[in-house]
Amino acid sequence: MRPEIIGYLAATLGTICWIPQAWKAWSTRDTSGLSLPSNLMFLITVSLWLVYGLMVVDWPIIVANIFAVTAVFTIVAAKLKYK
Repeated sequence: MRPEIIGYLAATLGTICWIPQAWKAWSTRDTSGLSLPSNLMFLITVSLWLVYGLMVVDWPIIVANIFAVTAVFTIVAAKLKYK
């Protein structure tokens, strides 16, 4: 199996896991169970992975972290809006 396939599979699964949380936060407007510091740290983490992916031109890392940054940013925005 090609390494890129493993990378895209990991990227897809790692990103998809944040979509239900983002959807729930915005649809219910209930973010009481979410930790703002934890999600901010994760937002910084995926942002740095995106920068790294861009620097080394690694498409699985780039694609995964574009979606991850979007999903986690959505969660952070919901947490800030619906305190």
